[in-house]
Amino acid sequence: MVQTNRPKPVRYDLDTWLVMRNDPVVPKAVIQRVHHREGDRYLLFRWDLDPKKRELMNVVDSLARADELVKYDVPAAGVPGPPNGRLGNGEWAVTPKAAE
Repeated sequence: MVQTNRPKPVRYDLDTWLVMRNDPVVPKAVIQRVHHREGDRYLLFRWDLDPKKRELMNVVDSLARADELVKYDVPAAGVPGPPNGRLGNGEWAVTPKAAE
C-alpha cells in the first residue's frame, strides 16, 4: 500500500464525504454512497457550491478508490516536479530515501 499525505475524506453524513485538496476550506469533490443490490457504489462529483453545477466524474466500488481519483490542482506559478508526484512513465519524481 502506498502511503500518501493526502487528507482523508471528511464525512458529512452517513453516505456523503467531502474531499479536500489544495484549498483548506472549499472541497475539491463530493463522494456519495448509493446502495445497490450488487453492493455499494460511490459516486464521485466535482464540487460546486451550486448543486446543479456538480458534475458526475466517476462511479467506483470503494471510498478509497474514489478518494484516490481526486487530484491536486497545479498552481499557475508552477512548482518544482510533476503534478501529483509522478512522472509520465509512472515513476516517482523524487526517489524516497532508503530507510537507514
